[in-house]
Amino acid sequence: MKQYKFIIPSLNTEKILNKLILQFDIFDMKKDEKTCSFFCKSKDKKNIEKILKQYGVKVESKSYYGIFKQLKNASSLGVIIGIVISTILYIISTFFINDVLLIGNLSITSKEIMEVLDNHNINKWTLKSAVNLESLKNDLQKIKYVSYASVIIKGNAIIINIKEQLTNDEVVNLGVFQPLVAKYDGKITSIKLIQGTLKCKVGDIVKLGDVLVEPYVYDSNGDKLSVQPLADIICDVWITTRLEVKDKEIKKIKTGNIAKDYSITFMDLNLFTQKTDIKFKNFMVEENEKYLTNYILPIKIKYMTYSEYEYCEINTEFEKNKDKYLNQTRQMSLLNVKEYDIIKDESYVINKQDDTNIIVYTITVNKLIT
Repeated sequence: MKQYKFIIPSLNTEKILNKLILQFDIFDMKKDEKTCSFFCKSKDKKNIEKILKQYGVKVESKSYYGIFKQLKNASSLGVIIGIVISTILYIISTFFINDVLLIGNLSITSKEIMEVLDNHNINKWTLKSAVNLESLKNDLQKIKYVSYASVIIKGNAIIINIKEQLTNDEVVNLGVFQPLVAKYDGKITSIKLIQGTLKCKVGDIVKLGDVLVEPYVYDSNGDKLSVQPLADIICDVWITTRLEVKDKEIKKIKTGNIAKDYSITFMDLNLFTQKTDIKFKNFMVEENEKYLTNYILPIKIKYMTYSEYEYCEINTEFEKNKDKYLNQTRQMSLLNVKEYDIIKDESYVINKQDDTNIIVYTITVNKLIT
């Protein structure tokens, strides 16, 4: 399979990366403080280049990876034959279903769903082209308590998403349940209620611990029935980090003057010690040790290094180094962003109080809060 590797700057590219992930097959993504690298399929290369150009993202490097590059590096006929056979088998396997993923079935058993698949002669070696998705979807929606079903094929997997219906007369009182509460502060952007009594709506601002779904419903007779509250509620969540930078800071600066002590031990028994008279007013200590012989005769030497330092007042030059401090604050915020969070927006505010510059950096992510 032909692949292309892109390397782009990692700063301020989360939104465009999320867009690419949603539209294309992006894999083996790696990020550090300066760059982000990822692979894509050959057919997506031009479209990805076009989108990156639209967003003004500079492509630092792009490389071709494919079977012919592997063959070029192979040094033996056996390796070449193995690669060719593996590639042929891989290409053949891409035409077949080899996995079934079920999502959303809570009370409906996997067996009921698999029976529908059996009726359509779908198994792990069914040709993808032989699957009638619309017919399969319609039959899945005929299962009792299924209100909606969606079926897609992605890669070699057939993915079935089930949404179950809830009829109040058919709810079983299973006991006492706790309300469904918000796990984060945020603004609700979408709600999918499965069961329970909803206590919020799209657009509401909620706080951590606010009740979103009550653990009960009313049946057709008006009786209150206890149920496990279930819902998918998605919010815009604000992740904020604050950094304070003074115009001048007091820092420890090494003068370059050092003094050393060392001692020689055998099985932790001190054999020899040389002490130095430390005349430094301020110093930091670094300890190192190593074996002079092997573990059979464990003789060690331990060094104690004393480095003199003095306190100096340093001008931080905030305006000149503002981008550095902004990136530092942003990286602190990103530590609280999960892999599955979708970054919607980033913003910052800089204020000045006396001799202190205050940066408040906010990242808005869209995430599940239930």
